Amino acid sequence: MCGKVHSNTEVTDGGAKMKTKASRIGFLAMVSLGTLCLSLCGGTAAAQDEPDNGNNQRSTAEDFLRLRVRPIAIGHHGVGPNSGENPALPIENTVDSVRQAYTLGARVVEVDVQLTQDGKLAVFHDDFLSDFTCINTLTLDQLQQRLPFVPELHQVLHVAREFNNRAGDDLGGIFIVELKAFSPHCDPGDVLEQPVVSAAVSEVRHAKMADKVIFDSFSPALLFLAAQTGPEIPRELDLDGLQLLTPAEIQAITGLPVTIINKKISLGLTWAEIGQVFRLPGYASAQQFLVTGIVTGVRIVGGEMDFFGPAEQQQPGSGAAFVGAAHSLGLRVFADPANTEADWNFFASLGVDAIYSVIPLGVQLQPVIPDSQ
Repeated sequence: MCGKVHSNTEVTDGGAKMKTKASRIGFLAMVSLGTLCLSLCGGTAAAQDEPDNGNNQRSTAEDFLRLRVRPIAIGHHGVGPNSGENPALPIENTVDSVRQAYTLGARVVEVDVQLTQDGKLAVFHDDFLSDFTCINTLTLDQLQQRLPFVPELHQVLHVAREFNNRAGDDLGGIFIVELKAFSPHCDPGDVLEQPVVSAAVSEVRHAKMADKVIFDSFSPALLFLAAQTGPEIPRELDLDGLQLLTPAEIQAITGLPVTIINKKISLGLTWAEIGQVFRLPGYASAQQFLVTGIVTGVRIVGGEMDFFGPAEQQQPGSGAAFVGAAHSLGLRVFADPANTEADWNFFASLGVDAIYSVIPLGVQLQPVIPDSQ
């Protein structure tokens, strides 16, 4: 029930600390996906026929999704996660990081967005700062006074459009915007989902990038609203391994109370708040996750390392079976994150279509993307 938020930090809630994802992997040993996924592969849903345009890109998101070579590198937060600990790299989710990722050869780049008090979209990973000040309680100017490097979404969209124009008929300048699920701490009334979706759709359309952008989220509620508000923009639903665990198991891992809630937009799923940090759905199985993706009309499903890794450890071949099941349903599969060559090779062995990775590592490891003809 827990997405990729605060994955490199510890969050205190009533004296309890959120542990890093590395400490959670042991609790996923019970996840067995092979049978479920193989049954999906043999189900009634047939793979969608696609035109063979792998050598005929026009540099749109649709062309990226139809590309027949795999896996393709996605610049994760730009060139990669960096909150300032590595002075040799630009800070993540900044104009400099996005520009450098494209300059180093990334055809696709991803960033995160947060809603400010004055309705602007700030490019930032978490919805609250290190002192727990919520982004949505600050105007953009107030946020930038504290963190001058934080850009607005339209600034990084401008960079993507610049590189997309340079690409011409080749693939380039494709952009993924992650719509972050709000924490209970910053959205106690569960009322900010439509405003952030509306703001994102408006920015993308204003930039004339609707055919170059993909929306990404761990929250199917956000993607459901995105489908209604901006149906022309493709969407990706992500899965963290913890979302397959029971509330008791999650509470044992995180040390945070788990409260089942009546979500305003539930989509028939069981939603929970984990302390004041997370508000996300749980899935009874990988099959239910894939069904949720189909119901919400996504084009892509994404899996975290702490989903694929433990699945393969528990039952070798189950990760690849999950990928095959998604492909049989006409879905693309992305994996996240590849910070090392070993990570990349593991994901590639599963047959995924794209990998969120540090750049230039991902560019160096991805297959040759054919030029347009």
